[in-house]
Parts: sequence; C-alpha cells; structure tokens
Amino acid sequence: MSVRNSLQASYILQSATEPGAAAAGGVSEKIAKYEREVISARCDFYPLVVVTLGLWAPSSLETLKIAARRTVLTTGTSVSRAILYLLQQLSFTLWKYNARLLLDRLSVCTGAVAFVRLRVGIKNIYIYI
Repeated sequence: MSVRNSLQASYILQSATEPGAAAAGGVSEKIAKYEREVISARCDFYPLVVVTLGLWAPSSLETLKIAARRTVLTTGTSVSRAILYLLQQLSFTLWKYNARLLLDRLSVCTGAVAFVRLRVGIKNIYIYI
C-alpha cells in the first residue's frame, strides 16, 4: 500500500487541476517499480494507493471491492457492508497517521498535546499518539 501526499511539491500543481493525480501517479510508479518482478513471478499485481486527504485510486477501490467480496464468503455479511467496513478500517488508520504527522509538526512549534479527538456520530474517539 502506498500513501501519497497531494500537497507535496511534486504533486501540488497537477493535483490542483486534476483530482486524483497523485493517486494515479502513485499507481503508475508502483507498476513501473514492480513490473519486472511481477512478470517473472507470473502473478497479478494490484497496487493500493491512497492520497493523504482520503482519495483512493480507482483501480485500488476495485481491488478493495474484490477483497471485500471474498470476505463475504467466510463471514456471511453483505458485500456492501464488507466494503464499507474495509474502507472504514483503512480510513481510520489513515486518519491516525495523518493526525500523528500533524501533531509532530505542531509539537515542534507549540508543544501540542499527544492525542486527537474525533467526533464520529454521537461518540468521541480519542486517538493517543
């Protein structure tokens, strides 16, 4: 899995005019990087690329849908529920690491507290970093 920062200098101009440019670039880079190994191993390769602000590359979403459909076979839940659960888990992990990065930046300047409070529905979730 690869996480791309669309605010990074190398992506920001393209991301400003084309949403998902950083994710698409990440997929292309991953394919180019591992193409030789994939061909020699005669296997399929599905790069998972997400942008730090939450946008998934379209091919990555298709891969996640396939994975969710396969979990349905063992869990018995609906496909839509499995997809939502998988995306929620991955998104939560992304939020956690984004919060950690932001707090690292803030603590250099202000000595910020080492947790983040998220409001989800009626519940408060505290992420200690």
